[in-house]
Amino acid sequence: MIKKSLALLLSIEILASPNAWADLSIADFENKGKTQSTNTYLLGLSSGLNATNKALIAKKQVPLYCYPPYLNLTIADYREIIFTGIKELDDNPVKPSVDDILLQKLSKLYPCGYN
Repeated sequence: MIKKSLALLLSIEILASPNAWADLSIADFENKGKTQSTNTYLLGLSSGLNATNKALIAKKQVPLYCYPPYLNLTIADYREIIFTGIKELDDNPVKPSVDDILLQKLSKLYPCGYN
């Protein structure tokens, strides 16, 4: 019963938050880049991308990216990949989210031969 109540409260809090479903902007990443909430966001983002990638592989579909064997990226690695992606952006006034940047950079850094 306690677990159900906590899950319900958490879901209400998430749904009530105006930014619960928002991507992380470049400005927020640069301004709050080393906060615990940003670390948590990056962990969730990387876990979600990796889970999606594994699901695609399991269904024998084209994966988003292909890590070399035994590669274990850390939060610092993901940060560096994102910072590199930000530096490579042109002067276009419409900037992608950190989510988009990370996915694009992972696809370029770790191609599968399909991309």
